[in-house]
Amino acid sequence: MLDTLAQLTLALALAALFGAAALHKLRAREQWPTIVRHYRLLPELLAGPVALLVPLTEALAAAALLWQRTRVAGALAVAALLLAYACALAINLGRGRRSIDCGCFGSQRRQGIAPWMVGRNLVLAALALVLLLPTNGRALSAAELSLVLAFVVTLGFLYPVLQIALQLAPPSFDDNLRAGRARLGF
Repeated sequence: MLDTLAQLTLALALAALFGAAALHKLRAREQWPTIVRHYRLLPELLAGPVALLVPLTEALAAAALLWQRTRVAGALAVAALLLAYACALAINLGRGRRSIDCGCFGSQRRQGIAPWMVGRNLVLAALALVLLLPTNGRALSAAELSLVLAFVVTLGFLYPVLQIALQLAPPSFDDNLRAGRARLGF
């Protein structure tokens, strides 16, 4: 059984994450379809409609997480999206296509894909599925509600920091010089 405090914190944190992701994609609506196409997983005819549906689904899932009555549907939608994203990343990593934009937050911060992103999405999907557990249903005090808000805000700041920390450092000038010399036979 899940405590109400933990459930609300997790639901609001995932809602904030998916709300932000949807907003970024909608703001980058001209570039976002290109990111979807670069994954090379869909026929060209479907890439545009899917690019439109993804941020709308993210926004609806985020909204569903906000209310107890729709939380199960929101959790299932978030988990399904995260599993789809993990599969798309894994397929492209398997193809050796690390330089495509992950599209995690629209095109606001272009970054390539990496194996840790698959793991991140699987962990987040598992956390979304935790929301399917029954809760103890206890009422939260004002202090506990403030604590939930503080947790969600803190997680909101830590998530991008963790994402930056997990990215591989770009090759240094010396690494690029050595690689260039090796290609030229020096």
